[in-house]
Amino acid sequence: MAGPVETPIGTVTPEHFRPGHVRHQVVVGPKFLYALFNPRDRMHAVSRAFMTFVRDGELPYRRLIVNDHIVDEAATRLKKQASMQNAATFLRTLDESTLYQVEYVPESVFDDATARFVDWTDLDASLTDFVVAAHMDALEVDHILTYDRHYDAFDLTTLPYGSRD
Repeated sequence: MAGPVETPIGTVTPEHFRPGHVRHQVVVGPKFLYALFNPRDRMHAVSRAFMTFVRDGELPYRRLIVNDHIVDEAATRLKKQASMQNAATFLRTLDESTLYQVEYVPESVFDDATARFVDWTDLDASLTDFVVAAHMDALEVDHILTYDRHYDAFDLTTLPYGSRD
């Protein structure tokens, strides 16, 4: 059983990531992945704590979902802001892991997301964020590991900081 983990933002426990009701899958957002694969990121310890809790069976997640847009954003950010080695490690992990599952965004979901992106001008979110939210709706997954607070606007449960339903 994993104990509490001290991080720059305070003590993190499995309860910070536990869903309100049992979930076996969760989408992993690009900033969460960036922090996980960049040891210099201030949120690295929080992302690592999550992975430790999953590995030790403290959390119910058995499938970490990413899509092609999430992979692109995380890999590009790692390459530009951390190192090519960090980006390559991330991509290799996705390829070799049985925990991560890459889901490709269907054209219809992308079209819906771009229409919402153009119409919803008062939300400061990227096109990738709109695509991720629309894809999550299509996949019927409503929990996302992220450090972006604007995912709350899409009526998604954000972990580790989101409110519970």
